[in-house]
Amino acid sequence: MKNRAAAAMIIIATITAVIVGAVLNFPEFSMGSPATLRNLIVTILYLTIWIIVIRICTKNKNRGIVIYCSAFWFITLLLSILTVCVNATEVHAAWAIPFVILFLNQLYGIRFLAGSLLNTSIIIAFISLVIFFNTVISYQRIK
Repeated sequence: MKNRAAAAMIIIATITAVIVGAVLNFPEFSMGSPATLRNLIVTILYLTIWIIVIRICTKNKNRGIVIYCSAFWFITLLLSILTVCVNATEVHAAWAIPFVILFLNQLYGIRFLAGSLLNTSIIIAFISLVIFFNTVISYQRIK
């Protein structure tokens, strides 16, 4: 797993998951429509792919990819905290829209269970925090 080809495959897999998840969730996400069961399934598959990638990289002691995953989920965490602030206070952060589309769109299916945008943002922040901490712990365990 430490070879470059395997690392490239992992990165391509995660980028593909981001793109496919974004495309599938974008119609409801962009319109602010209620999330559908399809959105929830996309979100579950998206999270599953990331969890599998993190576990494989940890098992194979690939620190570089674990750092990549950690950075990705840290950015997701920051953006989800920003969306909590925006939804709670109605401040405007138009500059963040492209980043929110790129990092949070795939998680829109959570709204199917959470209902409101504020609750959805809080749950996404929590999930991002858990995954981020998991990557940090995984990185520390790799010798």
